[in-house]
Amino acid sequence: MFYHQLLTRTATPTLLPLADMDTIFTKGGRALPESYRQYAQEQGYGLLCNLFIVYLPLDGGHENHPDSWFVQRQRISKLFQHYLEKSLYLFKEDESYPELVAHAEPFARSENGDFLFWDTRQVLHNGEMPIYCTDFSSGICHAGNNLFSFIKNVTSAQRFKAVLPFHTQSLPATFKPLTFCPVNGRSV
Repeated sequence: MFYHQLLTRTATPTLLPLADMDTIFTKGGRALPESYRQYAQEQGYGLLCNLFIVYLPLDGGHENHPDSWFVQRQRISKLFQHYLEKSLYLFKEDESYPELVAHAEPFARSENGDFLFWDTRQVLHNGEMPIYCTDFSSGICHAGNNLFSFIKNVTSAQRFKAVLPFHTQSLPATFKPLTFCPVNGRSV
């Protein structure tokens, strides 16, 4: 499947230089999932389903951009670690949550503060890793087994509540390219 079959683009995206994704590994030494790689190469930098920014492994002098996967991975991982150290009430509700968060590899964030992450303990038969969604206040939910299924779940009127329980309607199946503002006067 291709993302253009699943999503309506609001404009033509500007594709940015990406790092060699064959040389990037998640926690536990896992390769980046194919659905994420394909998304980075086909869609680029933008707003997924009017809500999520999927952080990309930028290259070409943009590795330190605030929305680069390299930068956000460190920031969000520190936040996840902070939540583990604080032993949230959420973790007491479900004994599996601390272990799940300890092995989380964050890769996206919503404008509402929801995080998407892979469970690096599980590699599925096709090399993908399960995707989970959390805002750390209302639990952690399985959001899909790859980025395609995540998109299908949140855009489905029948399935969106399982991933986004406080939303009143499913998300639009759209991709809105965002203007990439370079850091330190560099241009793309």
